[in-house]
Amino acid sequence: MIEVLVALSLMALLALMSWRGLDAMLRVAQVTRASSASIGGLQMGLAQWAIDLDRVVETPDVNALDWDGHVLRMVRSSPVGSAEALLIVAWTLRTVAGEQQWVRWQSAPLSQRNELINAWQQAAAWAQTTGDMSDDNTVASSGRAVAVAPISSWQLAYFANGQWVPSNTLIGSGGGRLALQTNAVVANLSDTPEGLRLLLTLPPGGALSGRLISDWFNPASGVVR
Repeated sequence: MIEVLVALSLMALLALMSWRGLDAMLRVAQVTRASSASIGGLQMGLAQWAIDLDRVVETPDVNALDWDGHVLRMVRSSPVGSAEALLIVAWTLRTVAGEQQWVRWQSAPLSQRNELINAWQQAAAWAQTTGDMSDDNTVASSGRAVAVAPISSWQLAYFANGQWVPSNTLIGSGGGRLALQTNAVVANLSDTPEGLRLLLTLPPGGALSGRLISDWFNPASGVVR
């Protein structure tokens, strides 16, 4: 009887140790999946950022690029079937489910001048909307917004005359802003800076943290990367 009790005790102890080990493995797997999803989302966002800039086009109606210290708006091409259409794209910092997120807004394909101008204004109005984007009921009618990645702040710099020139505008969770310098607004594609540097500050505690830099160079500028 004593031997049976000892054996049962050992089996119970082994079962408890196995359960704790399995629970720890499941927790690690969950954290790994969440980290992979976060990193993957950021990578996809940076890839989309580069594609948007590569497809910027000039129009006589609105600026090719426009940075006001809060939102970067751009006009870009988008193939739709056999015809060439235009999109208005906006990147900004918005609150999503209580968290600061780098967000991309995109209009529907545009083919008329009045549609282009209206979408350009809608992008600015959407970016200036206060409150949580999760409660924004106007996105469905004016365009589509996607939260890309959590960030604390973001900043732009321009490459001109062989050097990076900061825009002197840093938008963060505290809402602080500084005055823009020259090249803050680009009138058309021919005036687009030779390069655009994106600086993202990632929040602590995530899969990635600290400062992330992504450089884009205007294909028409001839600058060697």
